[in-house]
Amino acid sequence: MDYIQVSLAEAIPEQARDYASARIGSLERYAPDRVDFAWVNLTSDKSVIHAHARLDLKWVEVQAYAEGDTVTEVIDLVRERMRRQLVSMRGVPVHN
Repeated sequence: MDYIQVSLAEAIPEQARDYASARIGSLERYAPDRVDFAWVNLTSDKSVIHAHARLDLKWVEVQAYAEGDTVTEVIDLVRERMRRQLVSMRGVPVHN
């Protein structure tokens, strides 16, 4: 993956940037084609953390959204949703 941009709201700790980069960056192996760009946005309102992520493949954009109680939870949820989309694009069965 050439580039991963991680945007954090003020309430999100800076350590979340590295965790998001590592988790979303690891999705490239599931992609049917080269991932040119990845974008992750982490925000919060009151007690809920929101994650929105996008991968730009050659001619396709894959997006996912998740919300939860912790930063690691939402990053893991959004990663799993994107992984399932990528796997289905390859025609490979998704295993839990």
